[in-house]
Amino acid sequence: MSEFRDQHEQELPQLEAMKEYMEDIAIPSEVDEKIWSGIRAGRLRRRRRVYTRMAAYTACLLLLVSAASVRFSPEVAAYVGEIPALRPLVELIHYDKGLELAIDNDFMQPVGLSEEQDGIKMTIDGIIADESRIIVFYTLENMDGQKSVVNLEKVELTDNKNTSISQAFYPHEEDWKIIQGTIDLYPNEGASIPDYLNMIFRFDKVTESATNRPEWQFAIPVDKAKFEGLKETYDINQTVSVEGQKITFGAMTVYPTRIEIEVDYDPSNSKKLFYFDDLRLEDEKGETFSTINNGVTGSNISENSQVLYFQSNYFRKPKHLYLRASSIRAMDKAMREVKVDIDRKELLTRPDSKLTLKDIGTSSEDGQGILVFEMKNENPLDQNHMFSLFESTYKDASGQSFESHMASTSGNEAEYEYQYFIKKENYQSPLTLYIQDYPTRIHGDIDLRIK
Repeated sequence: MSEFRDQHEQELPQLEAMKEYMEDIAIPSEVDEKIWSGIRAGRLRRRRRVYTRMAAYTACLLLLVSAASVRFSPEVAAYVGEIPALRPLVELIHYDKGLELAIDNDFMQPVGLSEEQDGIKMTIDGIIADESRIIVFYTLENMDGQKSVVNLEKVELTDNKNTSISQAFYPHEEDWKIIQGTIDLYPNEGASIPDYLNMIFRFDKVTESATNRPEWQFAIPVDKAKFEGLKETYDINQTVSVEGQKITFGAMTVYPTRIEIEVDYDPSNSKKLFYFDDLRLEDEKGETFSTINNGVTGSNISENSQVLYFQSNYFRKPKHLYLRASSIRAMDKAMREVKVDIDRKELLTRPDSKLTLKDIGTSSEDGQGILVFEMKNENPLDQNHMFSLFESTYKDASGQSFESHMASTSGNEAEYEYQYFIKKENYQSPLTLYIQDYPTRIHGDIDLRIK
C-alpha cells in the first residue's frame, strides 16, 4: 500500500505540469467510440439494479455526482501517452467527446488539493469549467486498506444554501484501493460562478465500527479568465413536422463543455414527445456530436419547452453544421395515464400489453408501498436502455397529488422490472400514474442546416 501511495504522490506533480506535457504529445482527435459503445453495452447486458431519486429542483445549482472505479484499455493508454496522472481523468469523461476535446485543448485546470480523515484520503485533482458547467475530478484512496466506502452521501456548496443535489451513487466493493469520479455543477442561467467552490463531502459509511461521520472540505479555485466569453450563439428558429407533431428549434449556444439547444413543442400536438432517439449535430465531414447520455440530458422550461444538452464541438470549429434525427419516443396524450387498482392489484388502464403490474408490496425499511411493473420489449432500438417510466407525481381517486421520490429498474435487453415507491397513506383507489418515457415512436427525417 505504501508503494501505491508513493506512486500517486508522484503523479500529482505531473498533473500540475500537464500543460507542458500535452504540448509535446500528439493526441489523436478521436478515440474509437465503437469499442466503448461495446463496453457500455456489455455492462448493461448484465443484470443489475439502478436506483433513481425523483424531485423537482428549483435551486441555483444542480449537482450531479458519479463515482467509478478506474479501468483502462489499450486505447485509453495510447490516448493519454506519457501522462500517468491524466489517465484516470480521461477515463472518467470518455463518454463525452466534447470533454475529451476540452482536455486535448488544454482546458483542464489542475487543482491537487488533498485531505485525509479516518484513513480515507480525498484529492481534488482538477476541474473543467465554463459559464454553463463545472466538472470536478476527485480521487479517494483507502490509505490503510481497512475502510469500506458505501455511499457518497452529501455534497454541497457552503456558499449556496439553496443547492439541490441529484444523487446517482453506487456502493463500492470491500477492500477497495482507489476510486475516482466526477461531480457536475450546473449554474442556473444568469448565476455567477464564484472564484472558489467551497465544497463539503460526506460518506454515509467509512468503517463498520465508525462512530463519527467525517466531512471533507475544500476551497477549490476557479480560474474564470480561462473561459470568460468562450461561447457561440446561433439562431436556428426553424419548425419541423414529424407525423403531424410540430417541433421548433430555437437558439443554440455552444460552450466548451456542452451545447444547449432550445426546443418548443406545439401545445396543439396530439402526442406527448418524450425523447429524441438519435438527435445529433453533424458537420461537413460527417463527424457527429450526440446528446449527452451520461449526466443531465436536458432541463424543462415549461410543459412544452425545454433545453437539450449535446456534447460540445466548440474546439472543432466546423465549417458547416446540421441538426439531424429520424425518430422520437412519443405517445398519444390521452394514453399517458396508468390507473392502478391497489386493492385488487391490477391495472385498469395502460398504454399497451407490453406493460403489466407484477405485484404491490411494502418496503421493509420505511413501510413505503412498492408498485412492481414489468415491461417486455424486443425492439432493437431499445436494447441497452432502461426507461424511467413514470413521472414523480401521482394521484389517488380523490384527486389528491403525491410525490414519489424513488424508483428502481432492473432487467435485461427484452424484459425490465420497474419498482415505483409510494408513500404510506390511506389512498382512495385507484392510483393514477403518468408515463414519462415509453418505447412507442414517431418517425420522420429532421435535417436542419445551422451554418
